[in-house]
Amino acid sequence: MNTSLVVASLLVFAVVLSSLRLALRVRSGALAARQATGRIAAQAVVTGLLWLALFPPETSPPAFTLVVLTPGTVEIPAADPAQHRVALPGVAVPPELERVPDLATALRRHPGFASVRVLGHGLPARDQAAAHGLPLAFEPAPLPDGLHALDLPDRVVQGQAFEVRGQVRGPADANVQLLDPAGAVLAQTTPDADGAFRLPGRAGLAGPTDFQLRWQDADGQTLGEEALPLEVVAPARPRLLVLAGGPSPELKYLRRWAADTGLSLHTVIDVGGGTQLGDAPVTASAARFADFDLVVLDERAWAGLGANGRNELRSAVREGLGVLVRITGPLPERDATALRDWGLAVEDADLLQGLTWPGTEQPDVRAADSAVAATDRAPQLSRRPLELSARDGRVLHAAPDGEALVAWRQEGRGRVAASVLSDSYRLWLTGRRSAHGQLWADIVQTLARARDPRRPAPLAPAWLGERAMLCGLPEDASVVAPDGNAMALQVDPASGAAACAGYWPEQTGRHWLEHDGQSSPLQVRAPERYPAMLAAQRHAATQALVAPSATVASQPRKVPGPRWPWWLGWLLASAALWWFERRPAVAA
Repeated sequence: MNTSLVVASLLVFAVVLSSLRLALRVRSGALAARQATGRIAAQAVVTGLLWLALFPPETSPPAFTLVVLTPGTVEIPAADPAQHRVALPGVAVPPELERVPDLATALRRHPGFASVRVLGHGLPARDQAAAHGLPLAFEPAPLPDGLHALDLPDRVVQGQAFEVRGQVRGPADANVQLLDPAGAVLAQTTPDADGAFRLPGRAGLAGPTDFQLRWQDADGQTLGEEALPLEVVAPARPRLLVLAGGPSPELKYLRRWAADTGLSLHTVIDVGGGTQLGDAPVTASAARFADFDLVVLDERAWAGLGANGRNELRSAVREGLGVLVRITGPLPERDATALRDWGLAVEDADLLQGLTWPGTEQPDVRAADSAVAATDRAPQLSRRPLELSARDGRVLHAAPDGEALVAWRQEGRGRVAASVLSDSYRLWLTGRRSAHGQLWADIVQTLARARDPRRPAPLAPAWLGERAMLCGLPEDASVVAPDGNAMALQVDPASGAAACAGYWPEQTGRHWLEHDGQSSPLQVRAPERYPAMLAAQRHAATQALVAPSATVASQPRKVPGPRWPWWLGWLLASAALWWFERRPAVAA
């Protein structure tokens, strides 16, 4: 219900009450019926004039275009009766041109505009909300050279690859480089026609790390530099449980790789006759399996679990555990059926069992003796002659002929996989330890339980002195500035389910949005240091607000008419009614 309807209802209700009061006085003989009728009519007139004074009828003033000058305006349009020019802060204009603090003020002062024409680099963030739904046209000024956009992760795991993306405007033959903390060039590229670039990098040791972005012209002259603060964190140590039906070289070198990489490994080897080697036996229960992140077992251990043990294992998988079944020997039909029930199907196939692992043509360290190096060939690995598939799943590793070697699928919150590769340890023995490690690292990273809590998505960078809108907030959210001062955020009730709050940063640097025990980085930049990026962002945001041409050429907007005639009529009518009710009585 709008305001005018509410006010009209209250005024009508007041007139009705007054009329009932006068009717009671007429019934009691205290007031003549003729006088009561005159007062009721006068009160209706006064009430109608009051409503018209509060909500005057709309009129259509002469059409004009509201011209808004924003920072970056190159040429100020000449005065025109069909246009009204206003300048936002940051624009150098002559004294006779009207200045306004923001777009909302300009719209209130000049409500009869037919369209809005924005010149310059675009509307700042504070004015973009006021421009929504307006018949708006944008005539952008040329953007300055420099860094226009930058996108990089705020947090990466030690040793993990990452990518820096962005857009830079400058000479056509510019070169963009990514430098490590020591100043060495990690990657370089030439931006495309739009200035976009991508640079790969890899995180080093854990801790705060400052990479550097630099762009140069064809002569090697530095055009600009940008620090890239990156938080490198140590990887979580997955807890592995290995169940085997007997010792094997594959198991030996798997344990060695796990020890070298710092994984927490628990091994149980069943050698028959009730004898087990390795670590302490593990009870086949969902609660015990939940102590691990990944279970690796061969076909003999798979059979040894039995139906009850596999059910317990499956319950743990649905809660996030990862499972890899290594098929290194004959698989009885009963065990194959159980595996098929888990969505992993293996079928006998006429396949070449020997294969060469991709990228292992050369060892990690090439022999100095050329004769030895010439005979150092990639090892032949073996696979079971089985066709492996995962229902609604994916292939993690494939043979050169395209057949799956390791395939996995989602099961509840966890993942299950099967492997038909028998002897990856040969990579280790022939000097291809990096390939052996990468093979198992891919398996662990894909299948193991994700134990890190889900971090909030990185926030879009904010600008010093401009409002940053933060949404999805609980009541206890706060922002911690670089100097350590915390500011509680007040969620705007009008934002509804979006739960948004405004924040005006007063310092540059990395802020932290904290709520629910989690922290999200918020980078605040100084506008004077990033003029090209600020202009590009305002340009893109304003361009998104542009209305279709048919809307821009719409009819003039209706505005409320003048109120003073209705207020004058209400004042005169009220005075007359007051005199009529209180005039001296006339003798009969």
